[in-house]
Amino acid sequence: MNDFELESKLKSLRVPERPEEYWSDFPSRVRVQLPRERPEFAPQNAWRPQFAWAGGFALAVALVLVCVQYHPLQTVSLAITKQQHQFHAQLARLDTGLHKLMLNTDGMGYLLNE
Repeated sequence: MNDFELESKLKSLRVPERPEEYWSDFPSRVRVQLPRERPEFAPQNAWRPQFAWAGGFALAVALVLVCVQYHPLQTVSLAITKQQHQFHAQLARLDTGLHKLMLNTDGMGYLLNE
């Protein structure tokens, strides 16, 4: 049986006689007989997503700080800075040594001490 045949059979059936108040009360009776679905109450824990985001942000900041602190280029720059200090210290010693050497009238004595 297809839709057309079913529709024609339903239209050919006779509708039982009902009083007018039946049809006026019909919607309310249908609503009363419908099962009422209560939505399930699920408490929302709003602090968990916020805690997760805050923890992730803190972890990212810590990771960036660790990467900046122990980056290989920074250790190289620290080594270069240390070498620069040593170089400047040796230049200062050389300058004072040259001054003493120029004042030395005995010869090369200060050169042997350095």
